[in-house]
Amino acid sequence: MKYIASPDNAKIKLIRSLGNKKARRENNLFLLEGERLVFSAPAGFLKEVFIDAGKEEEYASKASALFGEYTLVKSEVFDKIKDTETAQGIAAIAAIPAPRPVSGDVICVLDGISDPGNLGTIIRSAAAFGIYDVVAADSADAFSPKAVRATMGGVYFVNFVPVSYAGAREIIVSGGYRTAVMDMGGRDIYSFAPDSRIAVVIGNEAHGVSDGFTDTADEVLSIPMPGKAESLNAAVSAAIAFSWLTHK
Repeated sequence: MKYIASPDNAKIKLIRSLGNKKARRENNLFLLEGERLVFSAPAGFLKEVFIDAGKEEEYASKASALFGEYTLVKSEVFDKIKDTETAQGIAAIAAIPAPRPVSGDVICVLDGISDPGNLGTIIRSAAAFGIYDVVAADSADAFSPKAVRATMGGVYFVNFVPVSYAGAREIIVSGGYRTAVMDMGGRDIYSFAPDSRIAVVIGNEAHGVSDGFTDTADEVLSIPMPGKAESLNAAVSAAIAFSWLTHK
């Protein structure tokens, strides 16, 4: 077991830097926090696990059994690496997975999703409904601490592919996908029965799907809302769409 007692330790400085996108890319690493995220990681996914010295008794046995070893961090130092006020005293670093070729029958395409919480929740929903390819056109980073927390472990299972708008279009066309854009002006999604590979496009929280995707869409779909609210959160809309489009 290793022990870190100084805030000037190089590993502590590295972890603290991972709140910054540039540092994540330069080091090809991201930070995971909390008992659920750390202990639900697939075998071999995590590079190093860190435990607050004040939580050693609570986590040490399980961490040893799952990971073989861990690094104990002095409580005052651990407080400097946590990204939340209610950190649970356990964190880890992992390599950012390289994007894989997109191959699913239903894929998610994000068009300018800017909020990391929404992005993470969409990834969580995609994983829950078996949509394992998330193509993110000009969207937030899935490996920011806030986005990772919001995935609730979905980050382990989804193939996250950050691209430009042109890159997303290339994936759609080369993969033979029909595009189904989610838009309030579209037809009732429950009247649509997919009979081919589908790329479901979720738009920006404030501005919706861009004209580039809408103008080339094969389908424009909406979720009926009989109540009084004017709209749905992007992540909620995505979850409902995923549920219907993967329904057998």
